[in-house]
Amino acid sequence: MDSTMPHELVSLETLKLLCIPFTYGFVGWVTNWLALKMTFYPLKFWGIPPYLGWQGIIPRKAHKMASKSVDVITERLLNIQEVFLKVDPVRAEKEFLPSIDSSIKESMHEFAESLDSRIWPMLPDLVKEEIYHKVKRETGFTIRNVIRKLQADIDSLFDVKALVLKKLSGDNVSLVVELFQEVGAPEFKFIERSGFYFGFLLGLVQMVIWMYFPIWWTLPLQGVIVGYLTNYLALEMIFRPLYPTKILGIFTYQGLFLKRQRAVSLLYAKLVAEKILTPKNIMEELVFGKAAAEILETIRRAILKQVDNITTLAKPILYASGRWENYEVVKEKIAKTMSETAIRNSSELEAYLGEAMELEKTMGERMASLPPDEFESILRSAFQEDEMLLILVGAALGAVVGWSQIYFL
Repeated sequence: MDSTMPHELVSLETLKLLCIPFTYGFVGWVTNWLALKMTFYPLKFWGIPPYLGWQGIIPRKAHKMASKSVDVITERLLNIQEVFLKVDPVRAEKEFLPSIDSSIKESMHEFAESLDSRIWPMLPDLVKEEIYHKVKRETGFTIRNVIRKLQADIDSLFDVKALVLKKLSGDNVSLVVELFQEVGAPEFKFIERSGFYFGFLLGLVQMVIWMYFPIWWTLPLQGVIVGYLTNYLALEMIFRPLYPTKILGIFTYQGLFLKRQRAVSLLYAKLVAEKILTPKNIMEELVFGKAAAEILETIRRAILKQVDNITTLAKPILYASGRWENYEVVKEKIAKTMSETAIRNSSELEAYLGEAMELEKTMGERMASLPPDEFESILRSAFQEDEMLLILVGAALGAVVGWSQIYFL
């Protein structure tokens, strides 16, 4: 029995040594996985503010990330005036006018009734139809006029930067996280998996060192090195080199993210067009943003003119009934109702605007043609300022595992 004990001890020591590469492979995977989670989550600060706790790097800097995205979109990918010039005012009228058709008829009737209930029944149907068609023509002209006004002065009427910032910050911080996660999904998966591969290779080196220098303090030191290098190498392989480069004169390598430039560009443009610069969001910004007052005033003036035209035949009755003093008040009321209806039904333009402006196609093509250094910043902006923090987190976790190995070995 005594003769077998040394053999068993040798086998146990050998097994422990063989576990080192797998242990550090696991360490590399865990540190990279955790670093990614800490980049995106939690969305809100967790812990005891302001310092004892954590908030994901991207959510914490959502406004800065959004600002960078705004710069990329507005300075490199999109000329908003050029986009709006693609909208045909006549086609816009055709798409929009049917949605307020019933409102025109209701407003005409309401106007006449509110002034004097005898007015509308006294008018022949032929006259009513004539008035209706006249109002409809004038309304169509108003729609075309609003579109042309936007095209002529879109920069002062539509704040695209404010819209993008609003949609990517504050309560919408989850959209920033979603944007980065979807665009960089393959790269993030690589970071996670590469932690195991790099950790395993570095673990082999540590195993050899331990065989010849089994000094306890080398374990946490090497743990720090493994945690640091696995994160550092993963990030470098994603973003460097910027251009295809020959490695050892044998094979060509380019940063994984840069290599996917066209696919990333199309996905990024799709996400921006579907979640941020949607026709619905643009219409809401135009109606409730800078252009709101001017658009409403344009519609109001046109409607007041139409009301005056409609009531030409009714004016003698108003004078006779002594209700002329209500005329201006009722005019404003109907103008407000019609304006609100126009705003409420502006969504009818959404499908056409999406088709006409071609935001996804325009942004995708321009982004795909960006120089690699400009393209790189789109995803790397999520890490750049805190890359060292993420790498140091990996190093710290590696040290913890190194200390635990002292007891294992």
